[in-house]
Amino acid sequence: MVELKISIAKNRITYIPKDIVEQLGRKLKVIANARSAVIFPEDAEYEEVIESLKVILADLELRARLKRGERR
Repeated sequence: MVELKISIAKNRITYIPKDIVEQLGRKLKVIANARSAVIFPEDAEYEEVIESLKVILADLELRARLKRGERR
């Protein structure tokens, strides 16, 4: 799993890395809330997206634990 930084220009245009486009396709959906967003293929089943998000959540939890450990 990789973490990427993406900038959004003033005109609201952004560059999506080739690896992401190859993985997800060119037609995407985005669901966002106040602190995060999920991007997924427009034809993906929500259950598949949820299962994928569980993997990402586990990775985020590990990163947070490791970061807390580094601060001690």
